[in-house]
Amino acid sequence: MQFKGLEKNSLIEWPGKAVTLTYTGGCNFRCPYCQNKDLVLDPEKIPSIDGEEIIEHLNSKKKWLDGLMVSGGEPTIHRPLLNFAQRVKEEGFEFGIETNGSNPEMLEDLLGGDLLDRCALDIKAPLNGEKYKAATGTDDGKLPEKVEKSMNLLRESEVSYEYRTTVVPKLLVEKDLIDIGKEIQETENFYLQQFIPENTLKKEYEKVEPYSENKLKRIRKRLKDKFGLKFCKIRNI
Repeated sequence: MQFKGLEKNSLIEWPGKAVTLTYTGGCNFRCPYCQNKDLVLDPEKIPSIDGEEIIEHLNSKKKWLDGLMVSGGEPTIHRPLLNFAQRVKEEGFEFGIETNGSNPEMLEDLLGGDLLDRCALDIKAPLNGEKYKAATGTDDGKLPEKVEKSMNLLRESEVSYEYRTTVVPKLLVEKDLIDIGKEIQETENFYLQQFIPENTLKKEYEKVEPYSENKLKRIRKRLKDKFGLKFCKIRNI
């Protein structure tokens, strides 16, 4: 399997773990605020890294690394990910992915094969068709249903997971975030991610002013008080 980027050491992606982070090219979404536009739109222009090179790196740092996190783009559009996950596990490392939740079948295969130890799932908007279309730049009316299935798979599994939402003012108002709270209440971990208006897929989003820190903190408090979220934090502030 081929990858399009590598961070050899990260203490951020997987709380409590030291991991290597790698990126797959290509994505089935076109989120207008996405900051990985080269990975999404032009992955063929980015030099490839062979999966075996990543395995070699993991083994060379076996004393210090706990595992591998695969981000994107969107990892689950690549069917060879299953075999690669198996290789990582065979070498004695934990394996995780960051996903948009649009491919519950792949997620089910990873879980069913005991290949997944950690998953971060992006919830782009409340689970209704129009909001999801706007947030993802797609016309797939079944996306909310697919994302909900992925959410439930994680909730019913024994893997470490988090849900997260990037708070983009042009796309999400406070009510939308409360609606998301209704859909994920009592979840293990939920992060509100501050939107950063830089290098976005659609240039107009670079002019969108993020919500203030105080507003995000107020929304977080409402979510925790109203829905009993066990762990709700804000990132990127």
